[in-house]
Amino acid sequence: MKTFVLSIFLLYTSTISDTRLKGSWSKGIAVVQYNAEFNRSNSVPNLSRVSDARIFNAWIDQKPELKELGRIKSVPTLVLYKDGVEVRRWEAGISMKLEISYREVQQYVDELTGANKF
Repeated sequence: MKTFVLSIFLLYTSTISDTRLKGSWSKGIAVVQYNAEFNRSNSVPNLSRVSDARIFNAWIDQKPELKELGRIKSVPTLVLYKDGVEVRRWEAGISMKLEISYREVQQYVDELTGANKF
């Protein structure tokens, strides 16, 4: 039962599929975290706290076509899009961990939205 509930939860979170991929961030600001289940513990913590951007998780082991679509070389990889165009990319090195915080991502989002002008 626990596995079933977890499966349902994962289906309804902001996990993207290949069919929704391009349309998901074609307008506005979106942050996509590409990762694999075996490396889940190295996901960027508290990424959901970033405001003024839609946040998505793209699990490349569940949907291998996402790896090609996102041009992913290592996991995790975090990509910031504005109106469907890549603005910034963070890629993990050999440690398979990103050395950034959600606050750093928020600064880039604020630059795009103009929130840092005040």
